[in-house]
Amino acid sequence: MKLTIVIVLAVFLQLEASTTSAQKISLKVENAPLKKVVALIRQQTDFDFLYNNISLKDLKPITLNVVNEDLSSVLERCFAGQPLKYTINRKTILITGKPAAQPGDRKITGRITDSKGQSLPGASVTVVGASVSATTDAEGRYEIRVSDKDVVLRFTFIGFNTVEVEAKAGSKNIFDVVLEEKVNMLNELVVVGYGEQRKISNIGSQSSLKMKDIKTPSASLSTVLAGRLSGVVAVQRTGEPGKDGADIWIRGISTPNSSSPLVLVDGVERGFNDIDPEDIESLTVLKDASATAVYGVRGANGVILIKTKPGKIGKPTVSTDYYESITSFTKRVDLSNGIAYMNAVNEALANSGQQPKYSQSVVNNTLNNVDPYLYPNVSWLDEIFNDWGHNRRANVNVRGGSANANYYASVSYYNETGLIKTDNIENYNSKINFNRYNFTTNLNLKVTESTTVDIGAQGYLGEGNYPAISSADIYSAAMEITPVDYPKMFYVNGKAYVPGLNPNGGYRNPYADATRRGFSNQTRNQIYSNLRVTQDLGALTPGLKLSGMFAYDVYNNVSINQGKRESTFYFANRDVPYDLDNQPILVQTYAGSDVLGFSQRSENNNKKTYLEASLTYDRSFGKHRVGALALFNEQSRLLYPVGSLESSIPYRMMGVAGRATYSWDDRYFAEFNIGYNGSENFAPNKRFGTFPAFGIGWVPSNEKFWEPLKNVVSFLKIRYTDGKIGNSNVSDRRFMFLEQMEYNGDFGYNWGSNNGKTSGVKVNNNAVNIGWEESRKQDLGIDLKLMRDELSIIFDLFKEHRTDILLKRNESIPSFLGYMSDPYGNVGVVDNKGFDSSLEYNKRISANWSVSVRGNFTFNKDKWVDSDQPDQRYPWMNKAGSNLNARRGYIADGLYTQEEVDDIRRWESLSSSDRADILRPFPVQFAEVKAGDIKYKDLNGDGRIDAYDQSYIGRGDVPKMIYGFGFNTTYKQFSLGLLFQGVKDADRMLNGNSINPFRGDGGGGNLFSNINDRWTVDNPSQDVFYPRLAYGSDQTSNINNFQTSTWWQKDVSFLRLKTMQISYNLPQRWIKRANLKNASVYMMGTNLFTLSKFKLWDPELNTNNGTSYPNISTYSMGVNFSF
Repeated sequence: MKLTIVIVLAVFLQLEASTTSAQKISLKVENAPLKKVVALIRQQTDFDFLYNNISLKDLKPITLNVVNEDLSSVLERCFAGQPLKYTINRKTILITGKPAAQPGDRKITGRITDSKGQSLPGASVTVVGASVSATTDAEGRYEIRVSDKDVVLRFTFIGFNTVEVEAKAGSKNIFDVVLEEKVNMLNELVVVGYGEQRKISNIGSQSSLKMKDIKTPSASLSTVLAGRLSGVVAVQRTGEPGKDGADIWIRGISTPNSSSPLVLVDGVERGFNDIDPEDIESLTVLKDASATAVYGVRGANGVILIKTKPGKIGKPTVSTDYYESITSFTKRVDLSNGIAYMNAVNEALANSGQQPKYSQSVVNNTLNNVDPYLYPNVSWLDEIFNDWGHNRRANVNVRGGSANANYYASVSYYNETGLIKTDNIENYNSKINFNRYNFTTNLNLKVTESTTVDIGAQGYLGEGNYPAISSADIYSAAMEITPVDYPKMFYVNGKAYVPGLNPNGGYRNPYADATRRGFSNQTRNQIYSNLRVTQDLGALTPGLKLSGMFAYDVYNNVSINQGKRESTFYFANRDVPYDLDNQPILVQTYAGSDVLGFSQRSENNNKKTYLEASLTYDRSFGKHRVGALALFNEQSRLLYPVGSLESSIPYRMMGVAGRATYSWDDRYFAEFNIGYNGSENFAPNKRFGTFPAFGIGWVPSNEKFWEPLKNVVSFLKIRYTDGKIGNSNVSDRRFMFLEQMEYNGDFGYNWGSNNGKTSGVKVNNNAVNIGWEESRKQDLGIDLKLMRDELSIIFDLFKEHRTDILLKRNESIPSFLGYMSDPYGNVGVVDNKGFDSSLEYNKRISANWSVSVRGNFTFNKDKWVDSDQPDQRYPWMNKAGSNLNARRGYIADGLYTQEEVDDIRRWESLSSSDRADILRPFPVQFAEVKAGDIKYKDLNGDGRIDAYDQSYIGRGDVPKMIYGFGFNTTYKQFSLGLLFQGVKDADRMLNGNSINPFRGDGGGGNLFSNINDRWTVDNPSQDVFYPRLAYGSDQTSNINNFQTSTWWQKDVSFLRLKTMQISYNLPQRWIKRANLKNASVYMMGTNLFTLSKFKLWDPELNTNNGTSYPNISTYSMGVNFSF
C-alpha cells in the first residue's frame, strides 16, 4: 500500500525525560480503527502522536482488553501486522510507514530541517515520476535508493513549502534540505489601520500588492497600481519624465471635491511616487468603513498603506538590480500634412460661400516641394519630438542581522530623458532630463527581552530639466500654427532666424518654443525619518504592548526658469523673396530678445512632525481571542517661505482612534473601530467628529458540517461592515469658516437720483457654518479558496452614501439677495455603489512547470442625489440622477441630409397662414442648417433647440469599470509574465481645434490627420468624425456644429498590454562559480500596445484637445543578482 506521510499539528511543551514503562494503559476495544485507539491512548498519557490521517483509515482493526499495561506493550500489540512502524522521541510518538523495497543501486542520504535548524521527523522524500519514497526519522534523517539515472527528489512536510532537488547521476549522494515554513492563514498577518491583524480575523475590505516581483520603468510608483488591484482606479495622465504620476481613486468618486485617497508610508502621511519600488515590503489598500474609520475625517476616500522593508535575521544578503530602457510614445497626436490642410480650408470656404484661399498652383508647389521656404509643408510634431528616449535604473541593497539587531539599507538611481528635441546652437540645455537618487535604511533593535526600537530613514534627491515653457504650451503652439504658414527655421548665410508672421508674437513657432525659449530647472528633495519604541507589557498581562513613534520629514522644492523670446522674421516681399546670392530677404515681424534672463524663481518647502502613542492588546483564552487598540496622534506641518499670515500658521491635525476585536474558535468574528478627530477648516463647534464602524464575520469552512465540502471549498469567509467616516479635504483654502472681506471702488451702486458710484466691501468665500463631508459605507464580502487552495476568489459588494458635500451655492441662491460671491454650504448628496472582485489561480503542473493566473474587476456607479439645484422646468435638466462628472449638453441625432434641408426650405417658403397649419419638419437651431450639420434632439418638443433641450450627458474620464488580468508561467529556468489593463465606460468631451478647426477669422489652427474622415457632398455619410466644415468669423457658418453635445463626446475605453516580462535564471553551476546566491537576466516592456475606439491620442491622457505630453512605452533589458 502506497503511503504518503502527513503530520498533524504537534507542540513540544515538555523537555524532561520519561519512559514508556512509567505510562500505564487500561483499554477495552473491539474491531476499533487504529485512529480511534491512538486517540484513546493519548487521553491516558502525556504523549503526542504524529501520524497520517489518510493512511490510518484502511488498516487492520484492533481488538484489545488490557488493564494497567505498559504503553510500550500496548503499542506493540496495536502495530503488530500493520504496514506501519512507530518511534518514540521524548514525549512524541512518530507513526510512519514501513519502508518499501528500494529499487536501484544508488543510495542517497541526508537530513531535513526547518529554517532554524530544527529536525523535521516524518518528512516525506519521493522520487518524481517513480513509486519510491522514504520518511525521515526522529532526527530528520532519511535514506532512499534510486536508479543510477538523473532523478528529481521531492521533499514535503505538512505546513512547509515543497522543495525539489535534482540529483544527477555521478554527482553527490548527500542532500541536506532546509524547508521554509508556510504562512498559515491562522497566523498570517495583514496590514490594517495603525497595526497588523491575523488574516483570518480581518473583516475589512482590502487589496494588497506583492512588490517583490514588480519592476516599473517609471519615475512614479503610482503607475504600478494600474490593473493590479481590485477597487483601485489608477489612470496615468501624462508620460512627461518626473511628472508622470497616476491619478488614483478607490472605488470611483463620491464627491466633486478631492477624491484622492490618504497615503501613509510607514504610518505617516507622505507622498509615495518617488519611493523606489525595491524598498517596499507591502502595499495595502483599505477600502471600506471598518478598515478606514480609525482615520476619521481623512478616511472617506480610502487609504493606501505602504510599509518599507525592515531588517531580516540571517547572514547579510546583497541584492543588485539594473536595467537599461529605450522609450517611445504610446500614441502621439498625428497632424495633417499641408496638402490635406489646404484642401480642407478651400472646402470650408466653399461651404461658407467664399473663394478658395489656396490656389491650385500653391497646392501643387507645396506637393512637389518646389521651395520649402515659400511653400512649406512642416510636420511640426516631427520637428519637435525625437522617436526614441531613454531611461535606466540601478538599485543595490543589503539585508541581514541577528535577532537583536537586523537591518535593511538601499541606494538607487533613476534617469529618464524625454523626447523633445534640442537645438545644438544654443549654449544651454533645454532637453527634458530627470534624475533621482534614493536611499532607504531601516534598523530594528531588540534592546531588552521586552523592548524593541525601530529606526528608519529614507529620502530622495530629484532634479528635472525642461524647456522654459511647458510641454502643453509647446503642443498648443503646434496646434495653432498650420503646416503651410512658414518653415521650421530660416537660414541666411548660415545664421538661423525664427520664422513668424504675427507682430504681437501670436501663432508662435513651436520648434522655437521647444528649443530656443530657454530652460527650466526643478530640484526637489525629501527626507523621511521614523523612530518607534515598543515595550512589551506582558509582565503586567500577556498580550499588552505600549508603542510610541516620532517622525520628522523635510521637503524642499526649488524651480528656476530662465527664458527668452527671440525676434521673428518673414519675407519682406514674397514676390521677390531672395537676393542675388539666393539668400532669403527677411524683415523682422516681432521684436524679441536673445538674452536669457531669470523670468521666474519659485520655492516650496515644508517641515512636518508626527507623534503617535498607542496601547495594543492581543490575547487568546481557549477558543476566545480578544484584541484592542487605543491610539493618540498629532501632526504639524509648516510651509516656508511664508507668503501670508495664513500660510505662516502650521497645518495641524490631532485625533484619537480605537479598535476592539473578538473571535471565537476562528469561526465567528466581530470588530468595532472608531476615530475621533477634526479639521482646522471648520468652525470650532463643527471642528471635531466621531466616526464609528463595526464588522462581523463568519468562516463556515471551519464548522464541522463543512468537513464533507473541504475537498471542494477549502476555505469560505463571509463578512459585513458598516460605518461612518469623513472627508475634510474639501477646499484648498484654509480656515474656510472665516469670512474674507474685500474693499474695492468697483463695488458701488446707484441710489435714487445719485448716479455716481461709491466704494463698497465684498464678502468673499462665505462659508461660515460648514463642516466635513460624511460618508456611510457598507460592504458585504466573500473570501473563497477552491481546488485544494489553488484557486482564490474575493468578491465585495459596496455601497456609499455621502452627505454634507461642500458646494458653492450658485444655483439655489437667487441673485436679488445681493451676493457678489455665492456662499458655500454642506448641501450635496451622492450615492456610489458597485462591486469589486479578484481571482488568483496557482498550479504546479509538473516539477519544472508552474502557472499563475490572476485577474480583478471593479464596477462602480455614482450619481447625484442632491446638488442644491432647484427643480428644473423639465426632468432631463435636473442634475439629480446623473454622474458626478456629467456635463450639460445636447443629444446629437446624426447629421442633416440634403433631403431634410430641402424639407425645411420648402416649409420656410410657405406663407404664414400655411405654416400655421403645417408643423415645421425640424426644430430651429442656432443658425440656418445646411446638409452635413449636426442635428439635435428637441427634448421638449417646442420646435426650437435651446437650453431647455440640454441634459446631463456622458460620464467623464473616471471610468465606471476597470479590470486587469494576466499570468505568469515558469518552466525550468525561464519565466514569462503578462499583465493587461482595461478601462470601460469613460468618455471625453473634445473641444478647441478638435471640433472647430477654422474658428474666428479662419487664421491659424492645425488639423488632425483624420481630417479626411468628414462629411462632404461626395461623402454624405452619417458615420464620420467631422460634420460639414465651415470657415470664417461669421458664426452662422459653423455655430451649429461646435455646441457641447454627444457628437463630440468620445469613448476613451481601452485595453492595454501594460507589462510583459521574460526572465532567465542562470544555471546553478555558473552561480556557484561566481559565488552568488542567484542571478537572472530579463527583458521587460510596458504599455506595449493599446486597443481603443479612440484613435487621436492615448485615451488615458488628461486632455480634451491633444495638448498633453503622451504616455510612454518602454523596452528594457536588465540583470539582477544577489550574494
